[in-house]
Amino acid sequence: MELQDAIKNRRSIKKFKHDMHIDEAAVHQAIIDAADAPNHGMREPWRTVYVPKHKLGEMSREISRYAFPREPEKQQSHYDAVTNLGGFVALIMKCDARQREENENYLAVGAFAQNLLLLLYEQGIGTCWKTPQYIFNPKVRQSFGVLPDERLVGFIYLTDLKEEDKMKKCERKNRGLITNYI
Repeated sequence: MELQDAIKNRRSIKKFKHDMHIDEAAVHQAIIDAADAPNHGMREPWRTVYVPKHKLGEMSREISRYAFPREPEKQQSHYDAVTNLGGFVALIMKCDARQREENENYLAVGAFAQNLLLLLYEQGIGTCWKTPQYIFNPKVRQSFGVLPDERLVGFIYLTDLKEEDKMKKCERKNRGLITNYI
């Protein structure tokens, strides 16, 4: 697969209606390979928490009670969707009190994440990047072992590509992408 094809064709797989299984060794290798992302000062300000399929139910029960307190329907909906996944990756960023370095860390984690999404797609593993509001909940952060000097920046749901053909390719809207300096 050519890189340009992967960039143009990869889509977020947002349907979790059937039980999925993925190649865990491919996921682990993709995470390792994604670390070749550009990052300022070689700080490599990222780490991941991988949740394998057999632990998804336990993880969902734990975080959904904090994410959706007193909302058993949402807790069950989360459980039903997440336990169909093939796996789950939490992305964690090292914080920096210095403003410029903090921005650089965000950019580096974004580059790492994009590498990861493309590498997984190349291996036939679908993904969906999620940044739900509850990633800021201290108890959810604690569930993933996020340290005080770290930030939980999002989740990557790992899927198969069976639903890929049903995912509509949205036309990109930003046509004024380049402005010439005058």
